[in-house]
Amino acid sequence: MSRSKQAKEQRGRKDHWLPQGYLRGFIAPSRSEDQKPLSCFYRHQQRWTSLSPKEIAFGKGYYDYANGTDYSVITNADSTFARLEREFPIRRSEMLKTQFASWEQHKDFLLEFMQMMRARSPLAMQQQEAAARQMRGATITSVAPDGRSVTVNSLELRPLPEHGVRNFTISRMLQDVGSGISWMGNMDWCLRYTLDERDPFCTTDQALVVMGPIPEQPIDSELLAHPETVVIFPLCWQACLFGSPLKFDKSYDLAHPQQLISLRTDQKRLAHRFVIASREF
Repeated sequence: MSRSKQAKEQRGRKDHWLPQGYLRGFIAPSRSEDQKPLSCFYRHQQRWTSLSPKEIAFGKGYYDYANGTDYSVITNADSTFARLEREFPIRRSEMLKTQFASWEQHKDFLLEFMQMMRARSPLAMQQQEAAARQMRGATITSVAPDGRSVTVNSLELRPLPEHGVRNFTISRMLQDVGSGISWMGNMDWCLRYTLDERDPFCTTDQALVVMGPIPEQPIDSELLAHPETVVIFPLCWQACLFGSPLKFDKSYDLAHPQQLISLRTDQKRLAHRFVIASREF
């Protein structure tokens, strides 16, 4: 099967922005045999429901390019995500053997995985789409034989057509995923863990949460450099990474029960759509 035909047959799929392998890390051992082992809190409805990993955090055709796109000349989302999605559960299992004391051996990978999760989140995709709608341009209708000049359809720069907006959004997202750890490399990171499934870490529809000095402040370089900013990325119900421009006193420690309660409260408040946990709280 040609690459083009194969890609076209993948259109309209159930694309998860939170990988199912990531979500399975939030299943408590006591619920591992349940058909719907995750507890999901929908922020706007203010209600809890039980779900399986495949039932949450997806969109039909979420990573599709616009109709008519030549898939033989573009980067496919699956190929960009595959290594990180496949390796994350393996790394998590390795860290779990040491109660996550070995997390710093996996730090670069974890930051790379975190960058992917941030870039493909609904909020980041919305920001890429908004940027695309601000762009202006013209369509090249012909190129001179010597390649030194082109003819365009209009001298007046116009907004991108809808297919252009869609393709820009997807391609920029994939570029962002491939950019490496970027700003995360300038932060100090620590890991906190818990041993009690009744007192777990949880995650949200965005996975990565940035908490700064001003509520709802846009995530930009100024916010990320602010000494009061904290970046939060839960790995599973047992462990969570924290990032800051300032140095942490301990790079690895047991989470204090009050920290866990406070974090879960903040995630309920800051989630755009939902919170996913091993139990209701």
